[in-house]
Amino acid sequence: MNLTVCLVAYSTKFDKTSAFQSLLRISDDVKKRLNVIVFDNGSTNYSFVEINDRFASLRYEFNLKPERGTRVAYQYALETAQDAWLMLLDDDTEITEAYLQTLLESLDSAEAAQEIVAYCPTVFDGDTQISPTDGDTINMLDFPKSAGTYSENISGISSCLVVSTRFLKEINGFSAEFPLDYLDHWLFYRIIAANKKVRVLDARINHHLSIQNLSTVSDARFYSVFSSEHHFYKKYKPFLLKQIRRRYVKMTIKGFFNKKLGIRWFILLKILFFTKKQGRCQTFSVLPFD
Repeated sequence: MNLTVCLVAYSTKFDKTSAFQSLLRISDDVKKRLNVIVFDNGSTNYSFVEINDRFASLRYEFNLKPERGTRVAYQYALETAQDAWLMLLDDDTEITEAYLQTLLESLDSAEAAQEIVAYCPTVFDGDTQISPTDGDTINMLDFPKSAGTYSENISGISSCLVVSTRFLKEINGFSAEFPLDYLDHWLFYRIIAANKKVRVLDARINHHLSIQNLSTVSDARFYSVFSSEHHFYKKYKPFLLKQIRRRYVKMTIKGFFNKKLGIRWFILLKILFFTKKQGRCQTFSVLPFD
């Protein structure tokens, strides 16, 4: 059984990204089972780049659509993939041979025929496990999940997440509600809501989470993160919405008095008051990435 890998690239030339470089270091025995799709959201078309690889296939797609982000990339991969499983991969993730071997063994086993529709590793940014975590709390990083099979209360990031293409088609693909941020949490939510299971494999992956340091992100990305978060909890987990709004109020006060924290208090106020009255604001349709 082969695996389709969708690598989403942005401003960095795709063959220089951490994700692609780590894929090149994978053994040929594993490479020959990977159908790699590079979906480039950047401003430069690198289709001329020739890669001497040993993948089952390698395809480059330069995004000509106005929509940017992960959703458009994942949807393209889903619509063109021939394999039963699709891996979502950010360009700043370092994938490992150990994870891929463990994953492929799991997909080849009878386990893959059960109610498990998604597989993921444990993902770390430095010493902090950022995925997977509890899904029914806003303090997700305080409750990391270990290896095992979960049918409730789980969420995480999309990078290195592997999902059944059959299941994705059953839920009509990736939601246009979340072009980038919180698309991953939406996907975990849909899996659990469908009474399916997520298998967390005993493998560790490193990933740089840019939004961990808010002072490094642009105003547009800041808005995208928090407006998407607010929309997600308002629509899909309303029992946590009051906690999210309280957090935004506290962040607004901190940001007002200390600009060095990178908290755009005026954006948080806009989300709190505008979305409460009129629904989610769609100010930024094309997002720059950090």
